[in-house]
Amino acid sequence: MSDLAHDLAHDLAPGTPAAPAVALPTERLLSASLLLAPTAYLAVDCSYAVQGWDHGPTAAAHLLAAALYGLAALALVGLVRGRVQAVVLVIAVLGVIGNAGVAENSLHVAFGGNDLFDAAGAANVFKMMGFFFPLTFLVVAFALRRRAAAWWPPLLVLGALLFPVAHVANISWLAIIDGIIMLAALGSCRQAVRP
Repeated sequence: MSDLAHDLAHDLAPGTPAAPAVALPTERLLSASLLLAPTAYLAVDCSYAVQGWDHGPTAAAHLLAAALYGLAALALVGLVRGRVQAVVLVIAVLGVIGNAGVAENSLHVAFGGNDLFDAAGAANVFKMMGFFFPLTFLVVAFALRRRAAAWWPPLLVLGALLFPVAHVANISWLAIIDGIIMLAALGSCRQAVRP
């Protein structure tokens, strides 16, 4: 019997909980996303710095990086405890949607469409959604401050605060520095935060 068939037979056996068989691969994926997401976003920011903020292929890569950040946000939600966890989950979902929306807007502009950042009215909802992305990291840094190494929450806060400054004002060099900070913070998360 193949390993996959054996695992499925075990998971589907009466009285066998499915969660333990799923937890290990899911935990690995979420842990890996804490390194992969900021690495992908750093590459995207470097490409935006060279190609411009309305470069289509970079915007497409940005959409993929936003998806990776969705996984990283879920990993962070899993680290937070208590009622704050529900708050972080809502903020993270809104932030991921906002981040992907900014990527979609860049892609739209690259193909000659209107820039929603220049629009008013209903576009203001879109603009506000983007701020939930760095807010996720601020709330997580606060929520994990007692369980993390002393240097880790301030590092995550710094990355969260630099993110909107660099990206709203289109300051490429600052976006790259922020990407390095976020890579250091999220990449070290599993080592810096106690269970």
